[in-house]
Amino acid sequence: MSTSPDPTRTSPGPLAGRGALVIGGGGGFGRAIAAALATDGATVTIMGRTEATLRAAAATIAAAAPGALPVRVSVGDSALEQDVATAVRVADETPLAAVVTTVGGGTFRPVLALDAETLEHDFRRNVTTALHAIRHGGQALAAHGGGSIVCTSSSAGGHSFPFMPSYSVSKAALEALVRVAADELGHLAVRVNVVRPGIVATDGENPGLLLADPELAAATVAEKPLSRVGRTEDIAAAVRFLCGPESSWITGACLPVEGGAHLRRAPRLEKLARIVSGDNVVDAALAGRIP
Repeated sequence: MSTSPDPTRTSPGPLAGRGALVIGGGGGFGRAIAAALATDGATVTIMGRTEATLRAAAATIAAAAPGALPVRVSVGDSALEQDVATAVRVADETPLAAVVTTVGGGTFRPVLALDAETLEHDFRRNVTTALHAIRHGGQALAAHGGGSIVCTSSSAGGHSFPFMPSYSVSKAALEALVRVAADELGHLAVRVNVVRPGIVATDGENPGLLLADPELAAATVAEKPLSRVGRTEDIAAAVRFLCGPESSWITGACLPVEGGAHLRRAPRLEKLARIVSGDNVVDAALAGRIP
């Protein structure tokens, strides 16, 4: 009798039988992260504001993770606590083991042109959304004996990014929130960590103002020891590690996934601020005047 493995059978992945929620799952980061989690056996739920985008993302994830379980969809706004609570309940139909939030964004504007409303808006996008995920995800994970929450920061959370102050401030605040949450929830076996992506080219999507400008793109790559921009798969692999059993003794950590950019300086974003906010606004701020 042969003891050779049957090539038609696959071993269950390390996340088999567990649920995972990816908030912002319709975007480039979210799709790649969801595919990585699904490949390793998780039953994945993706959350976002637009159902058509989520359905398209679910099809993309299914193609990237053949043999994975069907992806669930929860339509909602990550800035609304009740919508996040609903998504957690949907994902928890399979006992939840991982909650990932990829939501965020920032505004190109000099400090002297930064009004309180813009700062508060970016803070809601980058910190309040994460708080909803940590609160409701943490409660669900604690009920199952523990699990992993992973938030998405940015190189701007640890560097000064001139002309993008509200983004830098809010990402730094997010990282502080993660540290406190990890400290408080550790006794419940709920781990809370954050990845810090650098500039990433998201597959097939608008490359963004920075990568679309050859001069800025080249200057950014020049400050990376690994001499390239990131790929969504780079971020997904890091998140998958922090969600899985391999990282069971890691919490409160910030993992830079940005080609070594933390070893050098951040790009100067004055050119983008001029495109977005206008020359008059930037010139006034650089001259020491509130525009």
